[in-house]
Amino acid sequence: MDEILGFMEDVRPTTADLLEGWREASRAAELAERLAALAAKAAEQADRNSLASEQIATMAEKASRAAERAAAMARLAADRARALANENRSLNLKGADAAGADARAEEASARELYHAGESRAREAHEDEQLPS
Repeated sequence: MDEILGFMEDVRPTTADLLEGWREASRAAELAERLAALAAKAAEQADRNSLASEQIATMAEKASRAAERAAAMARLAADRARALANENRSLNLKGADAAGADARAEEASARELYHAGESRAREAHEDEQLPS
């Protein structure tokens, strides 16, 4: 092993070897720079995607809250409409009942007038039939 180490110390690289080593180091450095730039771009894209995802999530949460508010308002409107319909139905039924009662009273009054008029007409006709 000492012989190999001693031999290695005696071997000196040539300028061609040094130039080749320099070229390989330069290519490795360029490749490392390109990889670093790609990694930086990927990190930036990930940041943008993350930010966009955050914004989308925020908008979705706002839309959800707005939908909940709209549903609550729709429920209130439906409840109010039902209450108003019930109230109107009650008023309409009371009004219809009152109109029916009024119509029955008018019919009774008209019947009495008719019978009274018929009685007078019969009496008048009987008076005409009697000899004087």
